[in-house]
Parts: sequence; structure tokens; C-alpha cells
Amino acid sequence: MKKIFFFLLTNFILSTLFSQDIIIPEHIKEFYRKKETATNEWGKFVRYPENSELLDATITAYEDLFMIDFPEKVYGYLYVDYAKLLVLKGDYEIAFEYIDLAYDLKKMTAEEFGYPVHRQYFEKDPILLNEYNRKKKEYEDNSKNYYTPREQELRTKIEKMLEADQFARNNYLDFPNIIPNTDSITMKNLVDLLERYPEYGDPLRDIYPLAGIVIYRHLFTAYPDFWLTYFEPRARKELMTGEYSPQGYARTYDRCMITSGKAEYSYYGEWDNDGKNVNPDSAAVDKRRENFGLPLLKDKPSDEGKFFITY
Repeated sequence: MKKIFFFLLTNFILSTLFSQDIIIPEHIKEFYRKKETATNEWGKFVRYPENSELLDATITAYEDLFMIDFPEKVYGYLYVDYAKLLVLKGDYEIAFEYIDLAYDLKKMTAEEFGYPVHRQYFEKDPILLNEYNRKKKEYEDNSKNYYTPREQELRTKIEKMLEADQFARNNYLDFPNIIPNTDSITMKNLVDLLERYPEYGDPLRDIYPLAGIVIYRHLFTAYPDFWLTYFEPRARKELMTGEYSPQGYARTYDRCMITSGKAEYSYYGEWDNDGKNVNPDSAAVDKRRENFGLPLLKDKPSDEGKFFITY
């Protein structure tokens, strides 16, 4: 009887939440529009890296984005990209200032700073490479103090979850049940983290984003109800502060609702199962997209070549 009551109560809460359209504040819409512009300018420059005008346009797009008053931790990864652009422009001193900002915001660890994807921007100039190595050593020397004891405790738990997740994916041919068994344990551990570390809206995204990308991709694809139950309320809250991407929310919501069987049609028009679940009420979808600051369906850019973090 208790299980039936809990099931009915959960479904009532979910249906109540999902029946209320979200309207994102205008300054958040503006931020993500400008972030999309900066991303597009970066893409153009990457295709033609010798074009100085494209480099200048990309730098301007990032600087325009930084003019918006926004939670600084959202800017963390953007600071890293902006710093790379400044290195290419020759503004080395300012570039390292932005790398320091990303490091202080815990969006760039010493280990990550040493990855080839970052190092390559400093290798062309021996003097600059020397400065890069000096900064890398500075970060490495401070690595023991990078996380607070509580943050390190949390990261260690996440690292063990990621290790188990990867072991299961690498050995599923020898152990047919290892993936569902591991995922079950991971989901239980994630719920435990949400309860034990309430100061983090999303422990994985805040402490170990790479682990979040990997683990969430696996869990939310196979168990969409898990996102709807435990993460959607947090994502909805973070939407209103700008800490969660409107497009990321819309795409994840569409996919989880459709694949869980809770919806027949795409709600936001961000994921429709390759056209199999297109919503016939395009006017209603466009209204929701407008509330999110997303382009109307007729203006929606192609997803081809794009990488979405959750799926």
C-alpha cells in the first residue's frame, strides 16, 4: 500500500511540475544568446585560424559576453577559451590572468592545464612556453590545497564512481550484467551525494564535470526517470539563476519525457527522436522556446556536428 501511495504521489508531483511552463529572465536569455554567438565565432575562427579578422571578431564576442552581470562560476570555462584567444593575439599577460580566474573558480586543475589541448597554444614561442611551464608548476605545487577537505572527500567518491562506470563499459562482454548492476549502484550513490552535499546543486558538475559528462550520459540515456525525479527539480532551479543551459535543459527534458513514455511529443522542440515525435502544435512549442530564449522552430540551427553534453 505504501509503495502504491508513493508511486501516485510521485506521479502527481511530477505532473504538477511539468504542467507549469518556465519563463527564463531576460538577462539569462541574453547571456545564452551571446554565448551562442561567441561559440559560433570561435567555430568560424577554428576553420580559418590564419584569419586575424576572425580572431578579432571572436575576442570581441567573448568580451561582449563578459559584460553581462552573471554568476562568475558560469564564466569559468569561458575564461579558459578566452585566454587561448588572447595568447594567439599576443596578449600573454592578460591571458594568464584569465587562466588564474578559471583555476581559482575550480574550472581548471593543474592536471587539466597540462593537457595537450591547452599546451599547444603556448608551444610556438619558447619564452611563452617557459611561462606556461612556470604557471603549470605553480598550480601543481598548490594542488594539495586546491580542494577543501570536504570537496576532496566528494571528488574521491566521484572518482570511484567514474572508475566503476568505466570498468563496467570496458568489461561488459565478459560480464553481461555488469552494466545494469553498476548503474544501479551509481544511481544509489548519486542520490546519497545529493543528500550528503546539499550545498552543491549538482555535485558532479560542480566538482568533477568530466565525470558528470560520462556518468550522466550513461544513466540518463538508460534511465530517463532518474533525471526527471532527482535532477529536473535542481536543473529547473538553476535555470532561473543562469547556472543551467536553457538548451541543455530543453533537450534533456524532451528526451527523458519521450523515452520514459511520459510524453508522446517533443515539448520544447529540442529533441524529437529524429522526427518520430515531432509536436504537431508548433505554435505552443514556439511559445515555450520563446520563453527559453531559444530560436523559433523555423530558425532552429541544425544539430549536425554538434556535441550535447548529456546525450
